[in-house]
Amino acid sequence: MIELEHITKTYKVTKRNAGLQNAVKSYFKREYTEVKALDDISFKINEGEMVGYIGPNGARKINYY
Repeated sequence: MIELEHITKTYKVTKRNAGLQNAVKSYFKREYTEVKALDDISFKINEGEMVGYIGPNGARKINYY
């Protein structure tokens, strides 16, 4: 059995602005944006259950337990 409670995951992503001048600036001083991949997720998977996850872009992963 797998049980998760209150899982949160945040990624730091480099902010990109258009244009050559902004590209040169970002080489010396980078700005970041935080993106939440998971926000307070809890679930329980019992033995013998099949679970599929679908992401916001339609990507999926199926696991057997």
